[in-house]
Amino acid sequence: MAETTPGPPAAALELTEKNFRPAAVEGDLYRWWEESGFFTPDEKAAKKPFVMMLPLPNITGDLHLGHALGFGGYEDLMARYHRMHGEPTLWMPGTDHAGIIAQVVVEGELAKEGITRQQLGREKFLEEMWKWMDYYRPRIERQLRMLGCSLDWSRPNFTMEPSKQRAVRTHFIRLHKKGHLYRGDRIVHWCLKDQTTYSDLEVKHLTRTDTLYYVRYPWASSDSMPKGSPDLVVATTRPETIVADVAVAVHPDDERWKALVGRDVLVPGVERRIKIIADDAVDPTFGTGALKITPGHDQTDFEIGQRHGLPVLSVIDKRGMMTPAAGPLAGPDREAGRKMMVEKLRASGLLVKEEPITHAVAVHDRCGTVDEPLVLKQWWVRMDRLAPPAIAAVRDGRITVLPKYQEKVYFNWMENIRDWPVSRQIWWGHSIPAWYCRDCDNIVVPEEDAPDPTRCTRCRSDDIYQDPDVLDTWFSSGLWPFSTLGWPDETPDLKRYYPGSVLETGYDILFFWVARMIMLGLEHMGDIPFDTVYLHGLVRVGSVKMSKSLHNVVSPVQFIEEYGADALRYALVHGIAMGADSQLSQNKLDHARNFANKLWNISRFVLRQVDEHPEALKGHAVDERPQPKSESARWILSRTDAAVAEATRLIDGYLFGEYLVALEAFIWGELADIYVELAKPSLRGAETVEAVRTLAYVLDRVLRLLHPSMPFITETIALQLWKRAGKSADAPSLVVSPWPKAGERDLVLEERFGAFIDVVRAIRNVRQEGGIDPSARVKVSLAGETSAVRDLLMQIGDSTHSDVTLGKGEGTATVVRAIEIRLVVERDETEERARLGRELEDARHTLTRSRELLAKPGFADKAPKDVVEKERARLKEREDRVKLLETELKKRGG
Repeated sequence: MAETTPGPPAAALELTEKNFRPAAVEGDLYRWWEESGFFTPDEKAAKKPFVMMLPLPNITGDLHLGHALGFGGYEDLMARYHRMHGEPTLWMPGTDHAGIIAQVVVEGELAKEGITRQQLGREKFLEEMWKWMDYYRPRIERQLRMLGCSLDWSRPNFTMEPSKQRAVRTHFIRLHKKGHLYRGDRIVHWCLKDQTTYSDLEVKHLTRTDTLYYVRYPWASSDSMPKGSPDLVVATTRPETIVADVAVAVHPDDERWKALVGRDVLVPGVERRIKIIADDAVDPTFGTGALKITPGHDQTDFEIGQRHGLPVLSVIDKRGMMTPAAGPLAGPDREAGRKMMVEKLRASGLLVKEEPITHAVAVHDRCGTVDEPLVLKQWWVRMDRLAPPAIAAVRDGRITVLPKYQEKVYFNWMENIRDWPVSRQIWWGHSIPAWYCRDCDNIVVPEEDAPDPTRCTRCRSDDIYQDPDVLDTWFSSGLWPFSTLGWPDETPDLKRYYPGSVLETGYDILFFWVARMIMLGLEHMGDIPFDTVYLHGLVRVGSVKMSKSLHNVVSPVQFIEEYGADALRYALVHGIAMGADSQLSQNKLDHARNFANKLWNISRFVLRQVDEHPEALKGHAVDERPQPKSESARWILSRTDAAVAEATRLIDGYLFGEYLVALEAFIWGELADIYVELAKPSLRGAETVEAVRTLAYVLDRVLRLLHPSMPFITETIALQLWKRAGKSADAPSLVVSPWPKAGERDLVLEERFGAFIDVVRAIRNVRQEGGIDPSARVKVSLAGETSAVRDLLMQIGDSTHSDVTLGKGEGTATVVRAIEIRLVVERDETEERARLGRELEDARHTLTRSRELLAKPGFADKAPKDVVEKERARLKEREDRVKLLETELKKRGG
C-alpha cells in the first residue's frame, strides 16, 4: 500500500438519492483504490501470499461477458476476499498477443481496404499488428477497471514485450537441450485459408452429411486367389486421396479378411500394387471393415503407416491443389479432384455404390475451413516426457481441479496425449530461435542469452537463415505463472510468488492452457504453478459458447453503463453452480439491480437513524459488537454470525453462486424484511441506542461480506457509515478492511425466531394471494402452539400491517409450525375452495414423506436423537395442518 493514501472521492460520501447511481461513483472510486496502492501486495507482510494470474485476454477486441464472468465474477471476488483476510494478494494482470486469431483479425481489417499482408511484406505487416496491439491493450485494461477488477497494475504484462520474448527463447533452448523438442516430418493439421498448421486442440468437429463411396480394389493376382475370395471393397468419404494409398488395413480379428492378410491389391486409377495388412486401429464396423491407408492425408493412417513402415505419399499441397504425385488427378483443387476420381471409378466399374453418411468433419476452429492433414517438417514437443509429472501432480492431490469431475477429463486427455506441434506458418508471434545451414543442413540453436548465430557450428558456413515460422501462442502463455515474475532470472518476485495459489478460467481451455502451465511449471521450476484450478462454465449465446472468433460476443460495457458493474457481476454469478454453463437474462440483471437498490435503501434507513441519534455511537465504534437486551437485536446479531460463517464456508469451498444466494437471503429476507421492521418501534423508545448500534454494526458486517462481489456500492455505503459512526479498524477502505469473524450464536433464540419469521411470511403470502393492498390493515388471529413465541407474535402488527389477536378467530386459515393463522380476506368461494384444495394436496404429500422417513428401517435407532425428535415434531405439525385444511375445506362445501 502507498505510504500516503489519498482521501476517498467526494462523490462517494453522500447518500441522498433514492436509488444507487453506479455511474456517479464507480470511476472515482476505482481511481482512488488504484492510486492508493490497495491492489499491490505488501512485500513486508508475514502471511503467505495469495497469488492468482489473470487468464490473459487476447488482443483481438473488447472483452465479452465470458471475461466479465471470470474476471469480475469469480477472480476479483477471490482476490478481494483473500486481501480482506490480510493475505498479501497478487492478482497479476496481462494480455496475450493471440497468434493466429490476432493475425486473422488484422488481415480482415486490411482486406476491407483491399490490402493483403503479402502486399505489405512482413515488416510493414508487423507494424500494423503493433498498431492493433497498442490500440486494444489500453482499451482492454480500461474495461477491466470498469469491471472493478483489483489487479496489481504496477506489474503489467504482455506476451510480446522484450522480457517475455527472452523467456520464450530460453524456454525453447532449454527444451531443445534436454531433447524434449525436435524437428521432424509428421502429420499436422493444415488450414488452407490461414496457411498454417494448428494443434489437435484447435480442431473443431462439425456434423454434416456427405457421400460414402464404396470402391472395389482389384486383386493384383486374381488367378492365385483362393476360390470364393470376396471382392475387396473399401468405403471412403475422400476418393480423391485414393491415389495416395499405400496399403489396405483390416482388424486382425475380423474373420471376413483374416485369410487375405498379406495379399496384394491394385490401387484404383494408378494400378499401384499394395498389401492388405492387419492393425488394431481399424474399426471393423465401419463400411466393409477394410480401411484404405493414406499416411500422407490422415492422422490414423499416418500412425498405422509408422507402425508398419509404410511410405508417405502426398497428393494435395498447402493450397489444397492436387499435386503431380496425384497422377491422373493432378492440377485441380481437392474438391474438383474428388469429382474427377468418382467419375473415373464409375467409368471403370470400380464404384460399387454410394450412400449418404452423417459424420463429424474436422475444421479449423478459428475460421471453419475443413482440415487438410499434411506431412510437414515441424518443431514438436515430446509430450511423453512432460505429461507424466503433470498427471501425477493432480493424481496425488498437489493440484486440485474443481469441479472434481473435470479431473477425469484431464486424466483422459493427458494419458492419451500426442506430441505437440509448435511451429506456426504466420508472421505474428515469437520467432523460433533456430537457424538452418544451406550448405550442410545443420540446425543451429544458440546458447541462452547468446547473440543470434552468424555461422554454422558444423561446417562454419555463413550461409544460414532463421526459421521463418513462429511459435504456437500456447507455447508462450504456458510460461505465464513464472515468466510474469521475471523468469528465467531468479527475481525476488519469483521467489516470493511462485508457486501461485489459484488458477481460475473456463473449462474449455483446460488442455489449451491449464495443462500446459502445469507441465511447463514442473519442467522449468520443479514445482506446481498453483495448487487449485477452478474451472467456470461458459456464458452461452443459445447453445453456442460466446467467443471472439465466433463473432457472437456481447461486451460487458453496455451492461455496466446501464446497470453498473456490481449488478452485472452479481447477475453473472448469483445462483450458478460450480462449473455450470449459464446465460445472462434480463430477469437476472433486473433482480441484481433491485437487490442493489434494496441494500441502498436499507443503508439509507440505517444512516438516517445514525444521523438522528448521534449519541448512540458516541464513544462506540461501528465495528464494535453491541450487547443489546432486546431479543430481536440479539437474534439479528446471532443471524449475522451465521451469515459470516456461511459466507466464509461457501467462498472457501469455491461455491460462489451459493454464497450470493445465502447472503441475499440474509440481507433481504432477515435484515430488511424482519429486523428493520422490528427495530422501528425500538427507535421510538428506550431501546433507541441499542437499536441504532445494532443496525450500524450489522450493516458494517453486511458490507464487508458483500464487498468481494459488489465492491462499488458496498464501498460507497461503508465510507458514509464510517464517516458518521467511526470504526476501530485502521483501514481507509473496504478493499483492505478485515473480513468479519463469526461469533458464538444463540441457536435457541434463532429457533424461536424461526417460527416467528415463518408466521410473518405466511401472513404476507396470504395477503399477496388475496390481492390485498400492502398498506391496508387486516385482522389476523393466531392460535395453537403460540406460547414459545407469544411475545414476538404480538409485534407482528407493524411488520405486516395487521391487527393481531391471540386465540381462535374467523377467516382464511393456514398452519405454520403448529400455529393456526386466520386472516379475514374477501375471496370468491370457488377460488377459495380451489386454493384450499391445492394446499391440502401439498400438505398430504409432505405428510406422506414425513411418515415414510420415520418408518424407514433403522431410522429411529441409527439417526441422532435430536434429528429423530425434530422429525417427529414435524410429523405432528404436518398432521395438524392436514386436519385443519380438511376441516376448513369441508366447512366450505369442498
